[in-house]
Amino acid sequence: MSGEFHAVDISSAILKKNAKIGLFGLGKSNLGVFKYLKGVNPSMDLTLRSDKIADIPRNLNPSRIFFGKGALSDINEDVIFLSPSLRRDRHELLEAVGCGTLLSSDAELFFSLFQGDVFCVTGSDGKSTVTYLISDILNRSGFDSVPAGNYGRSLSELIGSDIIPVAELSSFQLSYLKPKSRRAVITNITPNHLNWHSSFEEYVNAKKNILPYAKEAVIDCGCEISRRAIQGRKAFAAISAIEDFCSVRQSVCAENYLTLDNSAILLNGKPYIDISGAKRREWYNTKNFMLAIGATLDAADKKAQLSAINEFSGLPHRAETVICIDGIKYIDSSIDSSPERTIKTLSSLCGKTAVIIGGLGKGLSLLSLARELPRLTVGAVLCGEVGASLAEILKKENSEYQFTTADDMEAAVQKAEAMLSCGGNLILSPAATSFDKYENFAERGDDFKRIVLGKKKK
Repeated sequence: MSGEFHAVDISSAILKKNAKIGLFGLGKSNLGVFKYLKGVNPSMDLTLRSDKIADIPRNLNPSRIFFGKGALSDINEDVIFLSPSLRRDRHELLEAVGCGTLLSSDAELFFSLFQGDVFCVTGSDGKSTVTYLISDILNRSGFDSVPAGNYGRSLSELIGSDIIPVAELSSFQLSYLKPKSRRAVITNITPNHLNWHSSFEEYVNAKKNILPYAKEAVIDCGCEISRRAIQGRKAFAAISAIEDFCSVRQSVCAENYLTLDNSAILLNGKPYIDISGAKRREWYNTKNFMLAIGATLDAADKKAQLSAINEFSGLPHRAETVICIDGIKYIDSSIDSSPERTIKTLSSLCGKTAVIIGGLGKGLSLLSLARELPRLTVGAVLCGEVGASLAEILKKENSEYQFTTADDMEAAVQKAEAMLSCGGNLILSPAATSFDKYENFAERGDDFKRIVLGKKKK
């Protein structure tokens, strides 16, 4: 794809005296790139670019700034490090490449220069949890490991270290990446980010791009697309929470098979780890446990795997119970940015549930969500672009279903509370991105938490 280069190209470009370096976006990834580059080439000439007007950290000291509509104007940098969400087929970038500019990113810089072991994780759901669990298991086994990439630290910060990174990689990153790894994990592949990718096929191919550069692969065979992705090579570990050992072995060639029998995870048909003591035994977390175990077989201690699973209490903004007040359990699942993810989260809850849905869409169908909401919830509060689209579908599909609209989070919480006069679950599970009103899903979740935790003080 455009902007590809060899490691020697990036090394020579960033190390030359007064190298012209551009950063498009001032998120975690590019701030990590700057920190690394400042250490190896203090004389670099820095240009900042962003689609949005942004605060500039004091230590950056750029010589040029391009914000807003002219963010890609007058490109003359040797290298531009791009935010993962920026597609590289924009005509300004294609012209710049034609004139000799290299396009790179935090992840590409890292994989070009890092020499140690890396574990990589991608997928449509569960990848942050699996990333965290793998790193935690490695740490409990005596290694020095950190989550990095989409979840955790910037990858560039780890170049030259002895740390074992567990890199969460998005389809955006994998579209332009050759991620060499010791082991790569695909959690699952379902329709997502179709507002960014030109097609579902392009999205699937991006996810599959994690496999050719991995020494060993771990796959969830319960996902048909993931199962097909591994055909033609032997997996290191194949997991399935829905099939038995014999069935999985017949369909996928692997060195190790992890299956489930009640609360026991089986390895090659024999009991391996009992997870009955785990704090979070939802079906999706059980699958995450199996993937993390598969990724750390022969690399970590079995006791470390068990203790990491038993003590795992969940990550922020992922079906996270915030507080219980007057019979209502407030749950932050702001990470749920697709309709399928919201359906899965709602399906895991017990009792009456009111849900807050809405934000900016990804080009995904809302029909399945509209049909499942009456079964899974007593009502919904709808916001933003996705909320408006969902409201139109609900009117046609189920005119008796209770839903209302809200313009902001505080109003949404109040209206959802009114649907739970006898108590129940009040959950933020948006089925959409946060980019209409928030910088990211974490900021959206934090706003929800601020509002509900404020009720405790009243």
